[in-house]
Amino acid sequence: MQSVPSINFVSVNLLALLILFTPYSIFSQPTESQLKKFSLPLQKKWKETSANESSYFIIAVKDSRVFKNEIAAEPRIKIVYEYPSANVLLLKAKWDEVIKTIVPNNEVLFVDEQRIPKEERAVSDLDLSTDKVNLLFSKYPQYNGNNLVVSVKENRPDIGDIDFHGRYLPTTLTSNIFSTHATDMATIIAGAGNTYYEGKGVAWGAKISSSSFVVLLPDPDAAYQQYNITVQNHSYGTSIENFYGADAAAYDASVVARPSLMHIFSAGNSGTQTSTSGPYANVPGFANITGSFKMAKNIITVGHMDSLGTVLAPSSRGPAYDGRVKPELVAYAEDGSSGAAAIVSGISLSLQQAYKDLQGLLPSSALVKAILLNSADDVEAKGIDFISGYGAANAYKAVLELVNGQYFNGTITHGASDVYNLVVPPNTRRLKITLVWNDPPATANASKALMNDLDLELSLPTTNESWQPWVLNHFPKTDSLELLPLRKRDSLNNVEQVSVENPAVGNYEIRVKGYNVAMSPQTYSVAYQLDTLDKFTWFYPTRTDNIFNSRSNILRWESTYNISTGRLEYSTDNGNSWQLIDDAVVLANGYFKWTPPDNFTTAILKMNVASQNFVSDTFTISKRFDVFVGFNCPDSFMLFWNRISGVDSYQVYRLGEKYMEPLLTTVDTAVVLAKQTNTSLYYAIAPLLKNKTGVRSYAYNYTNQGVACYVRTILAQLIVNSAKLDLELGTIYNVKSITWQKLTTNGYVPLQTINNISGLTFSYIDNTLTHGLNVYRVKIELMDGRVVNSETVTVYFAQEPYIVYPNPVAQYQPVTLISNDPDIAQLEVFNTIGQKVLEKTLNDFSNTIATDRLSKGIYLLRIVKDNQAQATLKLIVY
Repeated sequence: MQSVPSINFVSVNLLALLILFTPYSIFSQPTESQLKKFSLPLQKKWKETSANESSYFIIAVKDSRVFKNEIAAEPRIKIVYEYPSANVLLLKAKWDEVIKTIVPNNEVLFVDEQRIPKEERAVSDLDLSTDKVNLLFSKYPQYNGNNLVVSVKENRPDIGDIDFHGRYLPTTLTSNIFSTHATDMATIIAGAGNTYYEGKGVAWGAKISSSSFVVLLPDPDAAYQQYNITVQNHSYGTSIENFYGADAAAYDASVVARPSLMHIFSAGNSGTQTSTSGPYANVPGFANITGSFKMAKNIITVGHMDSLGTVLAPSSRGPAYDGRVKPELVAYAEDGSSGAAAIVSGISLSLQQAYKDLQGLLPSSALVKAILLNSADDVEAKGIDFISGYGAANAYKAVLELVNGQYFNGTITHGASDVYNLVVPPNTRRLKITLVWNDPPATANASKALMNDLDLELSLPTTNESWQPWVLNHFPKTDSLELLPLRKRDSLNNVEQVSVENPAVGNYEIRVKGYNVAMSPQTYSVAYQLDTLDKFTWFYPTRTDNIFNSRSNILRWESTYNISTGRLEYSTDNGNSWQLIDDAVVLANGYFKWTPPDNFTTAILKMNVASQNFVSDTFTISKRFDVFVGFNCPDSFMLFWNRISGVDSYQVYRLGEKYMEPLLTTVDTAVVLAKQTNTSLYYAIAPLLKNKTGVRSYAYNYTNQGVACYVRTILAQLIVNSAKLDLELGTIYNVKSITWQKLTTNGYVPLQTINNISGLTFSYIDNTLTHGLNVYRVKIELMDGRVVNSETVTVYFAQEPYIVYPNPVAQYQPVTLISNDPDIAQLEVFNTIGQKVLEKTLNDFSNTIATDRLSKGIYLLRIVKDNQAQATLKLIVY
C-alpha cells in the first residue's frame, strides 16, 4: 500500500509546481491600501518583477526620522540619499523587501522606482533674438547675472571651455561624467562668448556650477545655501509620467525652503506621443511631459519653439496630471526643449540680479516666475493653452517690468483680501496681470496638487465691471483640451492670469483673495503689464548686434498699429541714402527675412508706418573670417589674416581673467606679439567698421595650430632612388632666405638656398642618397640675421634590397628593417640551432621589429616573398 505524503512533502511539491509555472519569485500579496502607495507605473510593474531583483526607490514618509529608526534593523535596506524638507528618501532594496517591509510600514506614504534620466537633446544653433535676449544685451547690459550662481543638474560640462574661464565653481555636487550636452546648456545659460560671437549665453556674468542628476531629487538645502545657487537648470527627462510623485513634492518643498531658488525644467521632446497611464491615458498629443518631477507647482517647465514662434511638434504638451497648465513657457530651441529651459534659466538670473541691484536682496522665485509669465509673448492659440502655456519668454519685457516696478508682493491668510490700485492711462492696448505663489507641497500621489487656493480678480469700480482669470478646460478629451480659455475661478493652478484688451481709462483694483489657505499665511507676487497702442519697436538688430552678410537674417520688431503693412528700407551711409528692401511688409508678423549685401559695413533700418519713420540702432554687417598663425617661436608668435575690402583697421583681442579683452588696434593684417608680455594663449581679431566692431574671428589657442617657429610642416619621402622634400611655412614675414641642408660626417651641408621668397610651399629633390639614413633640415635666415632651424626629417635608403639597423642591437631595443620594395613580404627569424623564434609581416619601406622576445645571441633573418627567399641577413643581439 502506498503511504500518504506528509504535509511538508505536499507543501514542497506545491511550491515546486508554483515555481515551475511562475516566471518570477513569489511576493506576499499587498493589500489594496498598500498598493495605492505605489506610483502608477509600479502598480503594474511589481507583479512582473523578480523578488530578488534590487533597485532604487524614492519614497515619501510621514516623518523620516521615525521611519529611519524603524528600518535600522533591516540590513538589506540602504538609505542612499535623503531630502528632509519633504520627508523623501532614496533607498536601495530588493523588491521583496519593498513588498514585505517598506509598503506595509505605516510611516510610508508613497513608493516609486528611481528612473534613469535622459538628456533631452543638445542644441545645434542658437538665436537669442527670438526671446529678445539681444535687446536685453543692448538696453540693460549691466544685468548679466553678475556673480550669481547657476547649477546645471545633469552630467559635468567641460570645465576647460574658455567660455567658462574664471567663472566655473567646483562643488561637491558635481558629476564625474563629462557631457557635451551639459557644456551646451551651460553655454546657453552663461557662456561668455569668448570662443565666438554666437557662444554668448543669456547671463554671461554668472558663475557656473554642476550637479549630478543620478539622484532625481533636489540637492540638499544646505548645498544651495553654501554655494549661493539661485537657479538650477534641469534639461533632462524620463518617460511620460502623469502623477505627482515624491520627487515633485520634494521640488515644491525645495522652493518653499529657499524662496529665492528657481528650478527650471525642460518639458520634454515627446509631444507626438500618447500617455498610457493616468487621467490622460490614450489622449493623443496632450499630457506627455517627461517626468513626474515636472508635475511640481513651484517650478517652471519650458517647451520649445522655432525662431518664428511656432511650437515644434516634439515639444511636450500639458496639462499636468491634475489639469494644471503645463508647460508654463516656451523658448527658442529647434532641436529639443533642453536649450529652451537653458534660455529661461539665463533670463531668470538676469532678473534676479536686476532686482538685487535695485532692492538690495534677491527676489522670491514667485516674483521672478510672475514676471516671466506675465511678460511672455502670446504664441499658438490666443491666450493661455496646454501647448505654449503662458507664452514665449521675452527677456527684454521681463526686465523692463521689473525695472519699472510693475509688481506687488504680499502675504495673505485664509478669508482675507488684498487690494492694489492700478491706473490705466489712455491709449492702452492691453492690460495683463499675473498672480503666482509658491504653494506648499502636496502629499505624493495626491489627486490634486494645490494646497493653498488664492484668487485673482480685476475690477473697475466706476463701471462695476470685473474680470476673473483665464481658465482652460482640462477634461481628458482632445476637443476639450483644444478649447480657448474662459474667465472663471481657478481652483487648480498656483498661477492665475487676467488680461483685458483695449481697457477703458480708469482706476482699477487688483484683488487677491485667500479663498482657501489651509497652510497660513501664504506669500504671493503679482506682476502687471500695460501695452500701448500705435507703437513700433525694433527688437533686432540693435546697436550690439551683427547681422551676417550674404545669408538670411531675421529682422524683428513689435507693432501695435492697426495698419497692416509698412515700407522697409536700409542705409549704409547713416541715412543719407536709402535702399528699398520691401514696400509691403506685414507688420503683424513681427519679422522679415533679409539677406544683406556682401559687405563689411555699418547700417540702419527704417520702417515707415502711417507716414512715420522708425529707425533702428546702427548695427554691423560682417561675417566671420579666419586668422592664422605665422610662427610660434620661443620668444614671440605671429598672427595674420587676409585683408578685408573696405576695412581699414582691426581690433586684436586676448583672453583675460574672464573674457576676451581688447589688446591693440592695427591697420596691418598681421601682428607679432612678444610672449613675455602676452602670456595668454587665446587670441581673436575683429574688423573695425566706422567706430563699431564687427563680428570677431574664433578665439583659438595659437600653440595648437600646428605651426612651429615659421615651419608648419616639413616632410621627406623616398621615391625610387631619390628623396622628395616638402616644406610649408606659416608665413614668409621677415624671411630673407631658405636653405635645404643634409647631415654628413662633417655636419650639415647646404643643398640649395632660395633667396627670392614667394609663396608658403617649397620642394627639393635629392638624387644623391647615401646607403642607410639620410637626414635633412631647413635653415631659415631672417632679415635681422637670426636663424631658425626646422626639425629634422629622415629618408632610409638601401642599396641592397634589405638592410637592418642598428646592428648589433642591445637587447629589448627595437631594430628597423629597410626595404627598397614596399610590397608585402614575410620576415622569419631563426636562432643558431635553426628554431624559428619570430615571424612578422613586412608591408612598408620601413618596418620596426621588437627584440624583447630575443635572447642575447646571433640570429638569421630571412625575408620571403611569393614563397621565394629574397634575402638572408644576420642580426646580433647583445
